[in-house]
Amino acid sequence: MKRPKAPRVARPLTDLLSASDGAGSLLVAAEQLGRLERDVHALLPAALSGSVRLAPPREGALVFLVANNALAARLRQQTPSLIDGLATRGWLIRTIRIRVSIATPEPQKPPKEARLPRQGLISLRDLRDSLEPSPLRDALARLVARHSYGGTRKP
Repeated sequence: MKRPKAPRVARPLTDLLSASDGAGSLLVAAEQLGRLERDVHALLPAALSGSVRLAPPREGALVFLVANNALAARLRQQTPSLIDGLATRGWLIRTIRIRVSIATPEPQKPPKEARLPRQGLISLRDLRDSLEPSPLRDALARLVARHSYGGTRKP
């Protein structure tokens, strides 16, 4: 004879992640890294704070990921005060390593090739011709010349 199955009850994801088995350590580690990152960014000057990402600390070493060598050099000057500041906030960080993490550049977008319709170009010419000499008339003349066929165009 089969036993009736207990109905399955949905559990919140946070309950699953904070359980004592393997997934629980993931939530704890993520929360800890978030707190560490907030403390690091609070200690860094504003000019550096937005350009620094953290890797999880291992064996008392904190790893910073920066975009270029100039940021790495500026950050190296801050490491002694960062280690002291983190120690006062309760973090046991003995060393700070800095790695340049070069992201792949995004492909360049082709320049826009906006063209005025023929009637729009005629209207702008008429407006240009009806104006007295002024900076507005000069700007309209440049616009008409740039969008006219055979006119001067920006490279």
